[in-house]
Amino acid sequence: MAILPVLAMLAAAARTGTPVLWLTPAGEVQVDGRPVPVRETPGADRVPIAGGFAYDFTGQRGGILLADLPPLRLTGSMTLSVWLYLRSYTPNGEVAQVLFRGDDRAGLDPYELAVVPDGRITFLVENDDNVGCGVTGEIPLRRWIYIVASLDAKSGEMDFWLDGRRVSMVTTTCRPFGDLVPAYSPGVGIGNVQNDRGPHNEPLDGLVADLRLYRGVFTPRAIGDSTPPWAKTGR
Repeated sequence: MAILPVLAMLAAAARTGTPVLWLTPAGEVQVDGRPVPVRETPGADRVPIAGGFAYDFTGQRGGILLADLPPLRLTGSMTLSVWLYLRSYTPNGEVAQVLFRGDDRAGLDPYELAVVPDGRITFLVENDDNVGCGVTGEIPLRRWIYIVASLDAKSGEMDFWLDGRRVSMVTTTCRPFGDLVPAYSPGVGIGNVQNDRGPHNEPLDGLVADLRLYRGVFTPRAIGDSTPPWAKTGR
């Protein structure tokens, strides 16, 4: 990897701390700074892009699936950032997951970033009463988009940025809950829901690069919103 992207990452880390979850530009999945085992299901492939790697999801069934590790059970302030390149919105006509934490029950999903059929992308949190709130923005197809979404658990403010511009803000009393139900296959999915053998399939059709989930509230500038090499190239 080139020295400038590395320096930019170090500078961002000094401002934000280590991501709770990080799909790194090297294509590795880390939790609290350490590599973790994941299960890549058919239709999720690591592919080279300028300056690193992304994961390409075919919109069928594939996903990167993680166990419901304790650090991922966020119940307070959080910030999610990701570079996303969509080929289509919702291949199965429902929603398409970018990042999802939940189990096989209908609803009761603590947090997710998902594409919806009308061309919007939504960051949603839900409490244990199955009440949710989200922020959303319109997202184009076939170009790299930088997304940052946050929840401030103290003020209740949720913010949503696309390419460094804030496009949505709401205030909510909803907070994500921590404990899922072991009997219903809890976990975290990138590019789909958490369980490829369960009743739900919400596949993404596109590429995901440098996905990060942080504790705390950060703006795109704090994370480091300079344009990476892959966003300067077509696909």
